[in-house]
Amino acid sequence: RLVCVGRLCEQKGQLLLIDAANILAKKGIPFELVLGGDGEMRAEIESQIKRYGLEKNVRITGWISSDQVREEILNAKALVLPSFAEGLPVVIMEAMALRRPVISTYIAAIPELVVNGQHGFLFPAGDVDALAETLEKFLLLPIQQLQQMGDAAYARVIERHSVDVEARKLAKLFRDEISKNSVSKELEVTA
Repeated sequence: RLVCVGRLCEQKGQLLLIDAANILAKKGIPFELVLGGDGEMRAEIESQIKRYGLEKNVRITGWISSDQVREEILNAKALVLPSFAEGLPVVIMEAMALRRPVISTYIAAIPELVVNGQHGFLFPAGDVDALAETLEKFLLLPIQQLQQMGDAAYARVIERHSVDVEARKLAKLFRDEISKNSVSKELEVTA
C-alpha cells in the first residue's frame, strides 16, 4: 500500500502517478494506492482511474484531517509525492518522522532531505517510466529493507528538522540579527 497526500492539482503530479499505476497493473504487480486529498483535478484523476480500470487499486479519500493524514501514512509502506513544483514538503517530513520511506522527485529541497536509496527513492519529475520502475523496485523490496529505509528516514528527519534543531536554528538567527543591530548602533554612535 502506497499513499500520496496533497491537493489534487497539476503540480503535485497525481495524473503521472495514475499513469505509472497503470503500468504496474499491466505488469500484474499487486498494489494499493491511496490519494489523500481533494482539489481542482479530482474529476480528471477519477476519470483516468476509470479509463485504466484501476478502481480496485486506487482510492481517493477526499479532504482529510491531519490525524487522518497520519493514519494513512502509518497504514502505507511509503509516501509517494511525484511533484513538479515544491519547496520542502512538510508531508515528506511527516512520513519520515513516522518511519516511512519516501518516493519523490529530484526537485527543490527534496534531495537535501531524501537521499536516493537510503531514505526512499527519487526519480526525475515528469518521467512516468522512471516513476513506474521506481514503484516496482520499491514494491518488490523485502520487508526488512523497507524497515531499514524507514528507520534511516526517521533518523535523518530528526537530525535535520526536529523541534530542538529548528529552535536552535531560530535562536541562532535571532542572535545573529541582534549582533548585527548592535554593531550597527555602535558604528552610528562612534561616527
